[in-house]
Amino acid sequence: MDKVIWHNGIRIPVVEVVSVDKAGRIVIPKAIRDDAGIDERAKLLIASAGHGRVVLQKLDVKGIAARLEKELTGKNVTEIARRVREDVNARIRKAYPDVFA
Repeated sequence: MDKVIWHNGIRIPVVEVVSVDKAGRIVIPKAIRDDAGIDERAKLLIASAGHGRVVLQKLDVKGIAARLEKELTGKNVTEIARRVREDVNARIRKAYPDVFA
């Protein structure tokens, strides 16, 4: 059931006000879950966007996995991971030279 509102050909977003409980939890209202295709299996990325804004992004885990599989086919993933670790370690040593003196 589509709960999206259209007005003069423009999609009006579904908006709700929610509260945060003592544990920091929120409930995503059903209309928003339905509109975004979020169910109990969904994975969400949450990020602070500054100025009091928090962003939730539904992740397409299967899509990400398929894309990585396609992009990494025939590549030496172990070697890629080794180079990334070396790069990260070099950046850390450069940013914190006192620690590695």
